[in-house]
This record gives sequence, structure tokens and C-alpha cells, in this order.
Amino acid sequence: MLPLKARGVYIKKEAAEDSRSMARIRRMMPFIEYDGESVIVDDTALHKLLLDEKKTWHRHGLKADQIEPIVIFNQFLYAHDETERARRKAEFPELFKGGGPAQFGGYGGFDWRNSGSAEHRAQTGCVCQPAYALHSFWGCHFRCAYCNLGHIAHVYVNLEDWVEHIEASFADAEEKSPGQRLFQWDNGTDIVCWEPEYGGTKLLVDLFARQTTRNLELYVGKSDNVDFMLDFDHRGHTVCCWSLSHETQTNVIEPRTASLEARLDAARKCQEAGYPVRVRFSPIVPTTGWEKDMRHMIRRMFEMIKPDVITMEPLRFYTYEGLLEDFASGVIDPVFLEGMKTQNTGPGNHERQFPDKLVERIYRVVFDEVLAVSPQTPIAFCREKRATWDLFRDELQRNGQNPDNYVCNCGPRSAGPDSRLIAATR
Repeated sequence: MLPLKARGVYIKKEAAEDSRSMARIRRMMPFIEYDGESVIVDDTALHKLLLDEKKTWHRHGLKADQIEPIVIFNQFLYAHDETERARRKAEFPELFKGGGPAQFGGYGGFDWRNSGSAEHRAQTGCVCQPAYALHSFWGCHFRCAYCNLGHIAHVYVNLEDWVEHIEASFADAEEKSPGQRLFQWDNGTDIVCWEPEYGGTKLLVDLFARQTTRNLELYVGKSDNVDFMLDFDHRGHTVCCWSLSHETQTNVIEPRTASLEARLDAARKCQEAGYPVRVRFSPIVPTTGWEKDMRHMIRRMFEMIKPDVITMEPLRFYTYEGLLEDFASGVIDPVFLEGMKTQNTGPGNHERQFPDKLVERIYRVVFDEVLAVSPQTPIAFCREKRATWDLFRDELQRNGQNPDNYVCNCGPRSAGPDSRLIAATR
């Protein structure tokens, strides 16, 4: 586990009373530097803590070195009946706000992602695919300028109960998400940073190794901590996903993350150990000189690994003022910075902030370089407007991709015997 300096450690009462949970906490605590004593909290205390804390969880920006997280060791509470669940949700609403890993109430872990439903597409204009996802962790070691996940490490620790819950939920998943082959585990952290002491990776790899058609997506993210898992008997049912960033982005605005070369070397190790590997270019930050950096990153990637799919998305959720606040002068390409001055960002989180024409420039560079080096590798957009898919129709069709039938990073059917994925790794 990567060392972490914390400003507070809290243990949910139910976890403190569970011997297996406390054993997991004791394994992790030597890597958490904290001068005080851990505090045991009940619903009331946790609710108050979140009310006090959440208002301070802003993007890291230029203050990365000043941010230390609180650590919350939590417990899934699957034994509660509907009456108890309703009571807690009414009395402690802050525990149940947000979705997936952002919920602190203890009833999640196998959660429906609605993005990509007919309603979602109509509301946002964006193409995505709804699916069930797995969640047990929220918060990050890293301090990327555009992110805010360094303020907390929210850790569910009764993982054996969680895995039983997942396995029991597979049958229900068939009704709402028929034929789902890929289940993504936590994109709210780079999960391997907490391993092997956390132990979630081994439990899930073993679970999915026993499945016939279901596969786990392990979000390695911007980390290179994979040596602990190279000898796991995954049987090809765990897909490892990296978030790759060009060198300027990695070095300048993603503090504490593994370098581009370290991420690629970790991906190479996993591929040699039989894991399918894939990459996200996410978020693509248009730093000064980004085009040259992106082309170098793509060529270097194909020298090291054969990803089965590439998904990409630009930096989002920003205003012109936010860019000035979070990035040092001269870091963002001045053309993109100027383009933000008159951009109407709109009220919805699904909306992109950089003007379409500028984002299309980024996508064009990626398509040109990937198709020149590895034309058999499928490419997809992440949460992108259908109009953009249509704009790049010809490039996408070279790999059988279109907005109604595509493989991507975490799509529910983006694993297993898909000819597009198989062709990419030959």
C-alpha cells in the first residue's frame, strides 16, 4: 500500500465490532501516518462529520501539497430490513447523497449506473451505456489539479460480506442489464494504491475467475502498483485499465501519480501475466504543446503494450475562471484558454466546457495517430455527444464502431469474445 498522511481517522462502530474488518484496518494502518488516535463513530457522528467536511472538498488546483485526507473505515450493512433502512435514510440523509462509492450509508456496493439509458441520452445528448458497477472505495492518494478526491479516503472494510452480496446480485442483474459481461470496480480511486493490504483485488479476481462469462474491470488508473497481483489466477477474467496522460500533464498537473513510463511498464507486466489491458486518455488536458506530447504518448504506448480498446475524453467541468485558478500561468494552451472566455458552459455536469471545434482538434490528433500506428485498435468516446460520434463516423467504422454498437472502457458488454477486442491484441 502506498503511504498516506492523514488529518483524521474514523472507524464506523459496526466495523469496530467486526473482527475481520478490524483485521483489515490493522493491516492498512501502518501505512497511514496520523499523529492522533482513531475515533469510533456512529451514524450521528458520521453524519455531522460529512456535513462539516463536504463543503471544503474543492478541486486540488495549485494547493495539492496542502491537502491531507480524512480516512473513514466503513461497514456494509446488508442485514438491515426495509424499515431500518428507511429510518436511517430519513434521519441521516447526508449518508445517502450521491451515488455509488460516494454513499456512506452502507447499502451499496453493487450499483446501477444510469448513464446511457434512453432518458439519460435524451436529457444530455450524450452516448453512454448503463450498467451495474462495483463500489467499495472513494478517495485518492494522488493530487491531480483538476480533481478533488484527495480530501478523503472512504473505505468499506467488510469485503467478504460485499463479495457475497455481489455474487448473489448477479442473478438480478440479468433482468435489468441482460448479458452484462463487464463489471467495473471503483473509478473513484486508483484501487491498487491500497493493495495488497486492503485485499479487495484478490477477492474480486478470485470471484470473477470462477465466472463463465462475467469479467472484472480493475481500474489501475494512474498508478503502477501491480507487482502484488501478477501471479493471481485470474483466468483472463480481469481486465486492467489505465488512465494514460501525456508527459507534461503527468509531470506538471498530476502530482504523486506514476510517470507515463511507469504506467506503461506496469501495463506491460500485467499483459505479460495474461491480463487483458486497456487505456483511457482521461482527462486529456490541452497543455501548451499538447499535440506533440499526445502523439509521443500514443506511439510509446504501442511500443509497450497492445490495448484492446482506447477510450478518450477531454478535461470537463471547468470555466475560464476555474482554469486560471487551478493551473499555473502558461500551463494551458492559450488557444484553449481564450476559447473558454465566451464558452457557454450550461448548467449540467454532462456538458463539456471547451468549445466543440477545439475538442474536435484533440480527437483528430488521437484518431490520426492511433490509426497510423495500430489501425486494428478500436477507439471510443467517453460520455460524448452523438453529434461528435457522427462527425468521426468514418474513423470509427474502420473498427466496427458506431454510437449504437461499440466497445469502450467500461461498457457492460466490452469484454469477452468480441471480434473488435480480439483483433486489437493479435
